[in-house]
Amino acid sequence: MSDKMVRLGIKMDALAQWHQKSALFPLIGRLAPSRAFMLIAVLVGLFAAFANYDIRQSQYQVWQANKQITFLDETPLFSTTDASYFVGLARQYKQTGDALDFQKKRLYPHNEIQLAEAPPKDSAFDFPLLSVLIASFSADDSTQTLLKTAHALLPILGFMMALGILLAFGASGFWLEGAVAAIGAGLAPTFLMRSSVGRIDTDILNLGFFYAVLGLTIFAGRAASLRAAISWTLAAAVMLQLFFWWYDKAEFGFAFTIGLVWLSAVTSRSWQRPLILGVLFLLVSGLAFKTIGISSDSSYFVDTSTTGALIFPNTFKTITELRIIPFAQIMTGITAFYGLGVFGVLGLAIFAFRHPVLAVVYGPASLFALANFLVGNRAVFYSAPMIWFGVGFLAILLVRLALIKAPQIIAKLRDAEMLASGLVVALIMGSVFSFHKSEAYVPSPSFPKEIMRGFAAAKDNLPETAVIATWWDYGYASMLFNDYATLHDGGAQSTPVTHYFARAILAESQRETHAILRNLAQSGLTGIQQNSASFEAAEAHILGPNYQDGPPVYLVLTKQMAGWSGSISKLGLWDTKTGQPINAEASANGPILAYTNLQCKPGERPDAPVCNGSVFDLAKGTVAGQPALSEVTQATDGKIEGRNPLQRRALNSIHISEVRDEGVSVLLSHNRLANSSFHELFHLNEVEDALFQLVYDDYPHVRIYALK
Repeated sequence: MSDKMVRLGIKMDALAQWHQKSALFPLIGRLAPSRAFMLIAVLVGLFAAFANYDIRQSQYQVWQANKQITFLDETPLFSTTDASYFVGLARQYKQTGDALDFQKKRLYPHNEIQLAEAPPKDSAFDFPLLSVLIASFSADDSTQTLLKTAHALLPILGFMMALGILLAFGASGFWLEGAVAAIGAGLAPTFLMRSSVGRIDTDILNLGFFYAVLGLTIFAGRAASLRAAISWTLAAAVMLQLFFWWYDKAEFGFAFTIGLVWLSAVTSRSWQRPLILGVLFLLVSGLAFKTIGISSDSSYFVDTSTTGALIFPNTFKTITELRIIPFAQIMTGITAFYGLGVFGVLGLAIFAFRHPVLAVVYGPASLFALANFLVGNRAVFYSAPMIWFGVGFLAILLVRLALIKAPQIIAKLRDAEMLASGLVVALIMGSVFSFHKSEAYVPSPSFPKEIMRGFAAAKDNLPETAVIATWWDYGYASMLFNDYATLHDGGAQSTPVTHYFARAILAESQRETHAILRNLAQSGLTGIQQNSASFEAAEAHILGPNYQDGPPVYLVLTKQMAGWSGSISKLGLWDTKTGQPINAEASANGPILAYTNLQCKPGERPDAPVCNGSVFDLAKGTVAGQPALSEVTQATDGKIEGRNPLQRRALNSIHISEVRDEGVSVLLSHNRLANSSFHELFHLNEVEDALFQLVYDDYPHVRIYALK
């Protein structure tokens, strides 16, 4: 060892001695290992894993008891739009084994063009690990069997997730606190909503893999011998490889590497071991050959995106889970109670003061909550185990402090400290489990079964080359239920295709709608890119008669899309030349147009009901005595029955819709929305026969039009 390393070691020893004296050293250190400790650790660890399994299994039982809402016939639905992506790839894995067969139907026809000459991707590693698991355990490739298999896997993955969290804290000796973290984080509202029944997505094991790799790197960094350190490092690297197969985010891996090198350097007091372990970890895990995926021009950080001379709105700005939430809401989302969250943060702060070396290793996991202020709240749940670890750490500390003041006969009992700590941990875990069990959080399916029935009805009833044109949320689900190509989906929502589709259905001319959709199906993103040198060239392309040889196109409109009209209009009413929104005339919300479902009761006259507290005079076109309504339309079962023009200069319209067995609804909207192709085709069935033909009608849920 060099003289510099010796001098550095002496300084570190002196610093450690000062720290031990100033940090109540033995009192807030680890509990001493013993038989009682190991027994309690095993019991609480298994309970944490079982609780995560049981909650998710119970949720599915609720779904099974409410099949009229959660199943399409005998096929369970899902509570995330990405579920169909993983299940769809599982089916592709069983059918052809080539992932490109699936990808070519996405973002049609751009992907098909780009992948036309690509070699097959027929390795299991070309598919997400989640899809491979679903396919491997599924008896056949039917949508029903695959979805049932996926649902059956979720509780098992929840069990494994809890063990991964337990490992992360057990690696540093805090097994009891780790069990609190495993049950608290696994059942935290912010995470449970992302890993509950129907949430067939990677989130549930993102947490498990992350903390499992973290735990293995801690074992490697704290190992006494180089041989043991290398063994643990290899285990961590292999686990990280599996993590990448599950969810490929290299930025996680670099955080693990820093922690491994740091902990190894402090433990070994040498530079050789950290170098050996760091290089070994980078090479074996494959991290050395990866790059960080987030850049300064990522969709998370910008308001617009550019393609050539065109400036498009950022779709991410309309996604709820990417919005920034306040600190108090973060704490409530992690612990269900703000005060408990603050208790956990305080526990973490004390832990960091007492164990600064470990605090550096756990630091990245703690800081995920701060990512909320950069990329929105979708990453906050990664910090949930840390906050709950703080809860367990501080609770045990308080118990140990209390024992100091306890009568000597209690304090001197064998394993008194351990038993008291185990009891408080059991009480915390039991309370968390009982609370969430009684609250019985159960999400609804992402899409109502009537809408999924519409997509399923298209299967085998359309030409083989048909293209489904619908809003991006339905992209994966459409492919799963009917296997036709789609224009865009959850993995391509940030492309210019989304803007042009939104613009198409908001157009005040069905001819413009027809032209845009035909051109998107003919050349898609490729055509947009090839004609993006100027705004004029792009307009000539997207609106021109360039689609004579295009595939058959089917436009799917739904009741949900009416509810999403605010987001759709924000993306569709946009000037791609200036990069600015196109505000509707005198609209208080600029380009954002939405339907307001009025709650009405009879007024003094039959044609003057009281809606949302104001008198709507449908004869004069006034609201609360002020001119406000330009037109009232009436429809039965989605077919227009009458149109009554009112105030010429008014900016709003009323639509009265009567649907058999569902009653009457009254919709208020800005004229710009009321005059759109979406409103005419979906709510009124007013069709330009030369352009569209209604081929499936289940109003008010779904309507499908064939483009002529």
